[in-house]
Amino acid sequence: MSSQEEKKSGESGSGVAARLARPNILALHPYRCARDDYNEGVLLDANENALGPASLPSNSLDPYDNSLTLERYPCPYQIPLKEKYAAYRGHGIKPSNIFVGVGSDEAIDLLIRIFCTPAKDTIMTTPPTYGMYKVCANVNDVEIQTVPLTADFDLRIPEMLANVTERTKLLFICSPGNPTAKAISLSDIEKVASSSYQGIVVVDEAYVDFSTKGSAVELVHRYPNVVVLQTLSKAF
Repeated sequence: MSSQEEKKSGESGSGVAARLARPNILALHPYRCARDDYNEGVLLDANENALGPASLPSNSLDPYDNSLTLERYPCPYQIPLKEKYAAYRGHGIKPSNIFVGVGSDEAIDLLIRIFCTPAKDTIMTTPPTYGMYKVCANVNDVEIQTVPLTADFDLRIPEMLANVTERTKLLFICSPGNPTAKAISLSDIEKVASSSYQGIVVVDEAYVDFSTKGSAVELVHRYPNVVVLQTLSKAF
């Protein structure tokens, strides 16, 4: 989740995302699918099964009429899902703030691919932490900087800020931590977001529903450099 204001800034060529994204990514033109042009009526343009699934000889469909939805491509923008999730999370989040991926792992990989140039840029992690940051960085040939957590599993903010460079495009904070189970205070996350660090602060909240510390979602509208990852695979 990121701010709509940042999205608008990115579209106009300014803002954190436009400043940090790889030039070849910014030059991409969005892929248009059949549903971008037509979404109602008798649709025969996407090589879908226009008649619906056959239930004979098992007669397994009950009721038989599925309104021709199961065999159709779904909305590529997941608007109904985003509306429900935005309402559930609150804090003024809108569907336009939300990206839906195949779990947080896809979002982690996409963030690295969008913002980190292979063999040039870096990410920062705070071990012990979720192993997928390292996996995705290695796959994309991106260097990993590490600043370990304290003995109490808190962030070492001065050390983190002392070690980031202009090549450190992403800084991952896992909260609640995997495997530490400790939630990082929002005040600490805010210190990093409001610091001199020029990259993107990615707060991975896969286990936020098991915490009483609150969510960094409330920081999204205040800090355009904050991205929050959440998942439906843990508490739902």
